[in-house]
Amino acid sequence: MGAIVVLNNVTAPGANLAFVEHIMTMDTTNMDEGTQWRAIRSPILHRIAFVSILVLEVAVTVLSLVGTYFLVANLGAPADAWEAAKLFGYLGFMAALVVWFLVIQVVGAEWFVSWQSEGWNAIRDSTRINLITLAGVILLRLA
Repeated sequence: MGAIVVLNNVTAPGANLAFVEHIMTMDTTNMDEGTQWRAIRSPILHRIAFVSILVLEVAVTVLSLVGTYFLVANLGAPADAWEAAKLFGYLGFMAALVVWFLVIQVVGAEWFVSWQSEGWNAIRDSTRINLITLAGVILLRLA
């Protein structure tokens, strides 16, 4: 899934860049004075944030692909080799949680109060991704 997200952000960055811009400017929230001081209106900082998220998504993809390679390469291996092969899988899952929980839900939804926005709100999508990620962590641990 990470590879598709990266592909979309590289080949059609407009949609998610606009998402980052609206989240950071807080222009679709209720404009409460108590939170508006957090808004960032600099297009340069919007692009830096977008590229930073893209770099994290690339890390998720690379770690997950390397993890998949090591797991496939160690199918049927002794238990200690199999457990060691899980490392990059765990790192890929943790990187995914950094992106979709820490960045999207904590920073985007809570700090920039995007949960108030009807059109620029990623809580549902990021929650879905986080639940799938946590299920993957559990399944990898049980494997």
